Amino acid sequence: MTGECSDAGRSLHSLLVDLVLSGPAEIVVDLGAGRGDTLAETAARAPASSLTAVDIDGRALAVVAGRIPGVQVVEHDLVGPLPFQGEHCDCVVSHNVLECLVDPPALLRDIARVLRPGGRAVLGHTDFESIVVAVEGRALTRRVLQTYADLPVLYEHMAAADPWMGRKLAGLVRRSPLSLESVRTFTTVHTELSEARSARLDEVMTAVRRSAERGLGSVTVNEVDEWQEQLCTAQAAGEFFFAETAFVVVASKP
Repeated sequence: MTGECSDAGRSLHSLLVDLVLSGPAEIVVDLGAGRGDTLAETAARAPASSLTAVDIDGRALAVVAGRIPGVQVVEHDLVGPLPFQGEHCDCVVSHNVLECLVDPPALLRDIARVLRPGGRAVLGHTDFESIVVAVEGRALTRRVLQTYADLPVLYEHMAAADPWMGRKLAGLVRRSPLSLESVRTFTTVHTELSEARSARLDEVMTAVRRSAERGLGSVTVNEVDEWQEQLCTAQAAGEFFFAETAFVVVASKP
């Protein structure tokens, strides 16, 4: 197994694309493609590859279609079987998807079905329970981040939430029809609040506030406001720090 950490100017999507292109990549399928960051870089670096974006969000797929010439888009709920014939593609890539599913092993089995023999899966997932934020209120920060990690309230399509999915990923692959090849880590670090808000913290505050408004989690609406003030105070004092770690697994079909 190998490890890898972030460096200046490098993104997790760049690592995913490195791994996608480390083997055959004539046909690449991105499951849960979102707005297409991984596929956009794949297209730039491997323009001859045939790329397919699969996502439940039709609006996100419209962005992908406008962003990447020639990409195929498929609106599909990953709860069901993948809409591809067996041995369809060389590589499947997916990031931050498995925790949203009630039955992640079912998707791994279907990924094995659609891969060609010798094909690879590049699977990444943030370990949401290991997000690090440095502000004054230690206890409140713990409750905010735990509420965010535990509750699937941010997106309508989230049927589940598993904050340990990142650390579980290798084990899930080992128990699937796929063969585990390598595990890497990628840590994203921000020392400026504006960058961290764009990368994650705006999403955290939206999700936790929504939970609080529904009487869920362990944070009140007023405490969400208090925590936001603590973030600003830490930034003004030069003490703000944010980090999150993703695990990236490469697996192959025997």
